[in-house]
Amino acid sequence: MEAQLIDDIVAILPHGRTRFDYYPERYAWLLLRHAVGNGCNIAELRQSPYAGLLHKPRVKAWLAQLGGPRLRPDDVLAADGDATPLHFTLTLDRWQGQQTTRGNANLVLQLNFDREHDRHYQNLIAPTQRYGPFVCASHPVCEGGRNTLAWARLDIDLETGEVLIEEIQNDWLRRVTHCLKYPRYLQRRGANPDGLAEYAAWLLPRYQRIWAEAMLAATVWFVREELGIARMFYHSPESNLRLKDLDADWAPPRSLYTDLPRQFCFRQQGTVPHFLRHKRAKLARRAPLFELDLGRKAA
Repeated sequence: MEAQLIDDIVAILPHGRTRFDYYPERYAWLLLRHAVGNGCNIAELRQSPYAGLLHKPRVKAWLAQLGGPRLRPDDVLAADGDATPLHFTLTLDRWQGQQTTRGNANLVLQLNFDREHDRHYQNLIAPTQRYGPFVCASHPVCEGGRNTLAWARLDIDLETGEVLIEEIQNDWLRRVTHCLKYPRYLQRRGANPDGLAEYAAWLLPRYQRIWAEAMLAATVWFVREELGIARMFYHSPESNLRLKDLDADWAPPRSLYTDLPRQFCFRQQGTVPHFLRHKRAKLARRAPLFELDLGRKAA
C-alpha cells in the first residue's frame, strides 16, 4: 500500500493510545459477535466456518447455561468479560519496504504492554538506554514511551475492502529467553542482570501463551471495527516465503502461519486479494493464503 494512505488512515483514527483488553480465548467472543449477526441458531453455527469456536471451554460452558437453540448478539456481549483481562494499548506506525508482499509500505499495529508489566520492568531490569535490552530498534516498535509486546503489519486496500496480514511478530519474549542464557548481554545494554531471573519468572507465564492470539485478536478487531473492513487474508508458510521472496532460513515459526489463523477460523479457500490477482496470482494459487470474511454470518 502507498505510504500516503497509511498517513491518511492514521490521521482519521483516534489519536493517542487505544485500550485493548485481553484474556485467554477472548478472540472467540470477538468472532462470535460477527458470526451471530442479528441472531442465529446454534445448529447453524455448527455448520459454519465458526464451528470450532463452540468447542472452546468458556464457550461450551456458556452454551450449556443458555439452554436454548438460538443466540442473540446481546448474549455474546454479556458473555465477553467473564475473566480478568490484561489492559494492553494499541498504537499505529508505518513500515517501509522490507519483507512486504508488494514491496511497498505497511500499516503497523502495535500491541503495547500493560502498566503492571512496565512497573516490573523498570523495578527489576532498570534500563538506562533509550532502547532497552529486549527491543530490536530496527523493528516497528512504539516510539511513544510504551514498551511493545508484539506487532502486526497490514497491507490495506480500501477500494476493494481487503486487508492482507503480512506478519505477526514478537521480539521481547524471545530476547528475554536469550538473556537468561547470556545475562552479560544485559550489562552491555545498560540494564540490571540481577533482576532478570525474577522478571522472567513473572513475565513468561503471563504473556508467552497469549501474545500471538492477543495480537491477532487485536488485529481482527482493529480491521473490522476501526477500518470497517470484513475480508481479511493471512499468509500461509508457503505464501509468506514465495510472495515476499524470503530465504527459508529466515522463516518465522510455522505455527504462526498455520495453527494461529486456523484457530481464528481463517480458511484456505484458494483465493487471493484483488490487489495480488494480476501480479502474483499463479504464485499465490500454488501457495494459498488463509481467508476470513466477517461480513459472512453463520446463518
